[in-house]
Amino acid sequence: MTPLWTLSLALLAPTAAAHRWRSARLTGSRSPLGAAVQTPSANNCSWRVFNQTLDHFGGAAGTFSQRLCVYDGFVAGAAATKVLFYVGNESPVEEYVNNTGLMWEYGAAQGALLIWAEHRYEGESVPAVDGVENCLSFCTVEQALADYAVVIDALRRDVIGDAPVVAVGGSYGGMLAGWFRMKYPGAVVGAIAGSAPIWGLPLASPPLDGAAVAIARNFGSAGGNADACAANLHAAWPVVTALGATAAGRSFLSEAFRLCDGSIGDDAGAGRRLAEAVQGVFFDLAEANYPFPSTYITSAVGPGLYPLPAWPLRRACDGLNESLATVSGDVASVNFSARVDGVAAAADWDAVATSNVANFTLEELRAMPTLTSLLEGVRGAWAVWCNVTGETQCFD
Repeated sequence: MTPLWTLSLALLAPTAAAHRWRSARLTGSRSPLGAAVQTPSANNCSWRVFNQTLDHFGGAAGTFSQRLCVYDGFVAGAAATKVLFYVGNESPVEEYVNNTGLMWEYGAAQGALLIWAEHRYEGESVPAVDGVENCLSFCTVEQALADYAVVIDALRRDVIGDAPVVAVGGSYGGMLAGWFRMKYPGAVVGAIAGSAPIWGLPLASPPLDGAAVAIARNFGSAGGNADACAANLHAAWPVVTALGATAAGRSFLSEAFRLCDGSIGDDAGAGRRLAEAVQGVFFDLAEANYPFPSTYITSAVGPGLYPLPAWPLRRACDGLNESLATVSGDVASVNFSARVDGVAAAADWDAVATSNVANFTLEELRAMPTLTSLLEGVRGAWAVWCNVTGETQCFD
């Protein structure tokens, strides 16, 4: 019979891929690891492979190898009395080993055994599905949660005994951690669910703009910025949208945003597309808004192994922390007016209701210093993500 566990013979050797990891990051001054101690990483794991069932609920046959990172450095060779178990989410598990400082710091403070489990169909925990009918039907939340319950049950027999286990996760992994505690209360005594909107699903009727509202808080005092940054960005969206409706405005936007030749287009929707492109990076910056440089998000959905700066959403406000525009009306309902220099535009949810942009020539727009500063500041916010390499000459 195939053994449930296969233990790697040695710790993973450092490779070029280590550059993407934060193994060199020093811990914070309040960390139990000590301010001058390097945070451990996936290089410090003992890697195990668990022979996991493909289908926990139906008749489909088959198994696959599910990877686990096990770190016992905080139990000093003794039997584990506490276990932190990371329920992996939508990336190779190394991403979470190297970017979940809470696990390392709690583990050090509590003397806990640390375990990270890789999500099925991610990283190296991918079933052999060639020829398997409806193969993606086995990649579900329910199957993943059952995986973790089965792993913990096997760990209790072979490794941890009756030690209490707390599930840990962030983002989708945090949702899994919360649902895991609800679905399998006998497997874990609790769950730490970070950034985990467990009710943020359509049947729970989440607010349509809930994510945008949460991200927007980062551009004010709650995110360590001047409230002027949020006001400037609110003003920028209808102004940029309105500018895109005229040929002079499009030329001005191309100059202010350093757009590549021809990329803005020649239609009235050009400004809206540009505003949406700028807004689109803020979700990624919010996900990566760590107090230290990190490649966590850029390596997953960005250009590669280029670290974003510490507090990237604060860097996004660097050119916007002084008041550059006037906003009046109900911003929360997205029914407001914005004015900067002589340009005015009124927003009504997802459209510009009125504007006076058609009154200005390109030369007149170029002669508006505050408007220029506003757009350059917004370009700087965009560039925190779009020019993370420092090599971009124009934006498209």
